[in-house]
Amino acid sequence: MAGGADESDELLLFADEGDEPAAAARDEPGDAPWRVLVIDDEPEVHAITRLALADLVIDERPIELLAAQSGAEARAILESTEDIALVLLDVVMESEHAGLGLARWIREELGDRLVRIVLRTGQPGTAPEQRVMLDYDINDYRAKTELTAQRLTTTVLGAIRSYRDLCVIDSQKQGLQRVVDASATLFDRTSFEEFLGGILIQIGALLRPRRSTMFVQAHGPLFGIGGDVPRIIAGTGRFAGAVGEAAPGLLPPEAWSDVTTAIRNQQPLHRPRYSVFGLCYRERSCAAVFVETSAPLSSWESHLLEVFCHNATIALDNLRLHHRQLALLAAFERFVPKRLLNLAEIDDVTDASIGDHIQREVAVVFADLRSFTRLAEALSPGDTFAFVNSFFAAIVPAIHAHGGVVDKYMGDGLMALFPGEPADAVRAALDMLEATRRFAAEHVAGRPESPIVPRIGVGVHAGPIILGLVGAADRLDFTGISDGVNVTARIERLTRSFDADLLISEAIHDRLPPELEAETRPLGRMVIRGKDRAVELHEVFAGDLAARRAAKADTRAPLLAITAAIRAGRWQEARDLLEPLRARHPDDAALLTLDRHCWHQLVLDQGPL
Repeated sequence: MAGGADESDELLLFADEGDEPAAAARDEPGDAPWRVLVIDDEPEVHAITRLALADLVIDERPIELLAAQSGAEARAILESTEDIALVLLDVVMESEHAGLGLARWIREELGDRLVRIVLRTGQPGTAPEQRVMLDYDINDYRAKTELTAQRLTTTVLGAIRSYRDLCVIDSQKQGLQRVVDASATLFDRTSFEEFLGGILIQIGALLRPRRSTMFVQAHGPLFGIGGDVPRIIAGTGRFAGAVGEAAPGLLPPEAWSDVTTAIRNQQPLHRPRYSVFGLCYRERSCAAVFVETSAPLSSWESHLLEVFCHNATIALDNLRLHHRQLALLAAFERFVPKRLLNLAEIDDVTDASIGDHIQREVAVVFADLRSFTRLAEALSPGDTFAFVNSFFAAIVPAIHAHGGVVDKYMGDGLMALFPGEPADAVRAALDMLEATRRFAAEHVAGRPESPIVPRIGVGVHAGPIILGLVGAADRLDFTGISDGVNVTARIERLTRSFDADLLISEAIHDRLPPELEAETRPLGRMVIRGKDRAVELHEVFAGDLAARRAAKADTRAPLLAITAAIRAGRWQEARDLLEPLRARHPDDAALLTLDRHCWHQLVLDQGPL
């Protein structure tokens, strides 16, 4: 058709090649074609549409025509095919309003608000234009009698560009949503990847819809990723599923060479089909943004990416500083555990000062390694140090498992605090005994020449304690201070005299559940060195081996009477009751200790001769 021909002369007249709007030759394949679904029950309409749109190229992407001759056939195509940009829809097909029903189905049931719908009808009276546009969310309305080849081309061109812009907006919205979602926890590794991915989606949408972009770590530590192999941290398009993969294998050698050059020179590098922007921060880690393009970037597009890379550099440096801060806090917590600060209700350690303290009721546990001096003499200094650390590594998890926290390490022993129930401290002590047995078995197995088998004594007491910071301005320490701490230390020392693994005070015993209390036995009232008031002692034998547990259980009832006599100061009566019990259990060191204690008290009561 000549440039001045009347468009109404003939249905679907064809323009000369020189007058064809928006058509362009393609040197190389670019993105996927624009998909246009033609729905009409007249085969001639499909044929003429194919002829009219055969050479149309929009944004360097050709047109791919899909055909359906009924509403049912169109539904099947729409459900199984993604990214349909335009539907050219007839009204009257298998029924008078089949096309209108399909349009409503697309919007409401399929939920596709992006696809453009152009209604073509040969019977305008069956579908009044204004009502149809309002009621069915139709984007354009054309009578077949007025739709020349040129008019069809411009209609398709306008609809696809509208679809393109809507896709850009939708991609921007998705990218912004990912950025917003990631912002709350931006410094988490996963969230930061989401943050970068969201920005890449926005950039890809702004530059060219459906362009592939990736953010690649070139070298250095980033997000905990080590090694010398550059990896993709975030990507869109064909790189979206490649996060975590090695980047060089996804690019041609010349493209990867450009990536390394851009990073080394810290200058953007533009090629006809891609652009690369390098960025480094603190000379510790380097990364790059790689963007595939169908043509060289415009100055505005290049500026946009440069701004992104600049901001990404700042964000990455902030991330590095944040990770450094977390590492310092983690190191600090190894010296002053957060559990201890929580016990003292110190929320911000930077605001803490000398003398900050709080009083609360806790159970205190002292544990000490028996015969450590002899064991240290048998080992070199280095081996002794390694042995002690291995020992603590074996028993401390039991403390944490029951809600306790180590207050301090004291050579071959430790002090732990339990803010919960006293039974928590006892259960932790029993687990520590079991862990020590396993540790001893491994130690002896590894050192068959060692004559010393590691064993611990544990003392447990409960009472009020002052928790806080002590020291001088340049050296602070967090600790618990109270008379109860000293009592617990003395109870632990008595485990040697009674040859018992676990001794507890009455303050602990009276608050034990029945199943734990059933495996305890009283050892009487003992005067603690340095204390005016005596302490009622009980042994917990639930952690002893089976034979020893049975023997101690046999002494439980008789010891109730014996300790009652001791409590009343009837020393000879206590000794008389102990005699048959000692004869029945000659290896029970606790009975011998009680007998000696009674004899000593008798001597004191009689006075000098």
